Amino acid sequence: MNQSGHRVLLIGAGGLGCAAGLALAQAGIPHLTIADPDRIALSNLHRQILYTTRTIDLLKVEQAAVQLKTINPLLSVTPVNQKLTTPEAIGLIAQHHAVTLDASDNFTTRFAANDAAIRYRFPLIHGAATGFMGQLLTIDPGRTACLRCLFGGPPATEGATCQNEGVIGPLVGEVGWLMALETVKLLHHRGQPAWNRLLTIHALTGQRRAVPLRPNPRCPCHS
Repeated sequence: MNQSGHRVLLIGAGGLGCAAGLALAQAGIPHLTIADPDRIALSNLHRQILYTTRTIDLLKVEQAAVQLKTINPLLSVTPVNQKLTTPEAIGLIAQHHAVTLDASDNFTTRFAANDAAIRYRFPLIHGAATGFMGQLLTIDPGRTACLRCLFGGPPATEGATCQNEGVIGPLVGEVGWLMALETVKLLHHRGQPAWNRLLTIHALTGQRRAVPLRPNPRCPCHS
């Protein structure tokens, strides 16, 4: 853990980011940096619980900051209206935080966050949800399996996303809250984080699995 106290970086202020941010604010996290370039849309509201019809077309990061400070007035929030798509851009911000959460909605940012965590040596909590399937993985750089160990690299196309496949709102909330729980465990050195385990959730069946993983010695992130 670096010397940045309990500062947390949240990449993405969509469904996962809203749920994780809300849980972290309620848990008493002192500082949260939220990075997202998007504006609120009507189609977002079923899963992005920090926003309302009155905030449509406003910047997500600014409205998230307002809502989270309403919930916890002691919380310091830094909104970053920026799309983070390279390891360098993510590392520049993440190195000043104790934990980074990847709540993004695209493979480019997910793998950039993964590579930044390995290069700049910060803990990363990855979460994703599409359709009725959710997943979570916590990465301890240099010690545990990462996204490249598991998937190799991003697909040639984005494939299934919330935009083209949809997503069930309560599932997004569950994954986001699990990401916040992982954050609390890391910050307070409690329990067993999801290291070397891919947690999966199937919303239709209620099935939850912890798939064992191991670092791939041929993964460029571990060479």
